[in-house]
Amino acid sequence: MRVLAVFQYKVFLTVVERGSFTKAGEKLGLSQSGVSHNISTLETELGIVLLRRNRNGISLTDAGERVLPYVRQLVHHAKLLEQEAALIQGIEVGSIKIGTFPSFSSRFLPGLIRNFINKYPGIQIELYEGGYDDIQDWIASGMVDIGFLTLPAREFDTIQLLKDKLFVLVPENHPLNTMKLVQVKSIHNESFIMPKAGCDVLLKTLFRENNVLPNVLFEIVDNNTIISMVQEGLGITILPEMVLPKNILYAKVIPLDTDLYREIGIAIKSFKQSSPSIREFIEIVKEHFN
Repeated sequence: MRVLAVFQYKVFLTVVERGSFTKAGEKLGLSQSGVSHNISTLETELGIVLLRRNRNGISLTDAGERVLPYVRQLVHHAKLLEQEAALIQGIEVGSIKIGTFPSFSSRFLPGLIRNFINKYPGIQIELYEGGYDDIQDWIASGMVDIGFLTLPAREFDTIQLLKDKLFVLVPENHPLNTMKLVQVKSIHNESFIMPKAGCDVLLKTLFRENNVLPNVLFEIVDNNTIISMVQEGLGITILPEMVLPKNILYAKVIPLDTDLYREIGIAIKSFKQSSPSIREFIEIVKEHFN
């Protein structure tokens, strides 16, 4: 078996990540037939079928599932080699894939990316937005190079960036609306809308430690939906400051009588094995939050 070009492995990886030959071709600048040819060549040389093609798109075969982690490693190390060689020549090139969640994306990422591309215009940045569990899976699988997460995330190397304080949000006609501080115990038996995607762990711990049992009516992922439900008088909630608009009609933001924070940080599989471009991006992030 001859040594295959790294590009063919990259084509396979891009097809898996994008979910179709057409989208992979758009990403790589290839026609659909060009993508198909590279995949066929790869399958022929390896002697296994990697992908199933059907009307609904593509899916991995069992063999494809087994080799995928090795393909990710091969492409990753090829990128490291390319970037290190470029660094030796004094040329900053490469790419960074970043996993992030919506409230962090909107508030911090535009400025961070602007600062980075002003300094390193030759490095491409790709963003993948999702929930905390998605981001952890993406980091673990190698789909993204780094991710912004709530901490702790013990399976990764992490750096804490900020603490995001949590506040109570109550409807305008709610009895708690007149309070300057909401006591945790006063939430007992209250109609409550539980935010998902990370904050629920903090809140359930808080309630358990204070022997508080709210009447959880809904468990919702989308923060805007939660805010709308509170505005409609369906219940109260507790949300991080970062997701709360400055002015909320028909509702009031009130501090808790005990400080509660979600810790947000940057996570990566290994700082030591990261590429030069990723290390540079992390330095810019650290400078921003220090």
